[in-house]
Amino acid sequence: MNNVLISLSGNCSTSYELKELTFDEIIGVDNGTAHLFDRSLIPSKVLGDFDSITPDLLEKVENMNIDLISYEPNKDKTDFELSLDSINEPEEKNIYIIGGEEGEIDHLFSIFSLVINYEFATNVTWLYMDKTIIFRNNVSIFLNEGSKFSVVPITSLNSLTISGAKWNLNEENIEAGSSKTLRNESVENQIMISCNEGLFSVIY
Repeated sequence: MNNVLISLSGNCSTSYELKELTFDEIIGVDNGTAHLFDRSLIPSKVLGDFDSITPDLLEKVENMNIDLISYEPNKDKTDFELSLDSINEPEEKNIYIIGGEEGEIDHLFSIFSLVINYEFATNVTWLYMDKTIIFRNNVSIFLNEGSKFSVVPITSLNSLTISGAKWNLNEENIEAGSSKTLRNESVENQIMISCNEGLFSVIY
């Protein structure tokens, strides 16, 4: 699958080596564009209502002939939602998100809630500070032994199985919002998490 990178406004402190990945599309969302240039990444397009991007950065984007898509400030969708909508065939893409850290609490919740409402949510990875947040129904993750992780049941989970952890589960039904699967710990170098039906987020 091809990779897409979306860079949001707000702080961005991830140390993930983005340059190790090849991106077919890089989207700067308003002042999130600055995080891309800070990491020597050139956006293929920049979009938003441009209420936070600096005039100097906006001029730089214009001078580089990068595709610039401007929206009115009074709109029914956030800039992040518009960036997701702009991806062609997102179900065929791995979508990485950076930025969006330490902003207003409603912005943080909106990022999370927006992702889980898209059919391609299982393709999304949010690189948030020193954490990785993924949305899946079946996943295998390589971690150092003793690493902390949480499984957040976004919907009710049918037959959830967790292996390689301090607290394993075997085909257990978990209600949406349950705290039972939070604050787990890996005891092997690989953990495996799956369910027959439902959607969960893993934070590690």
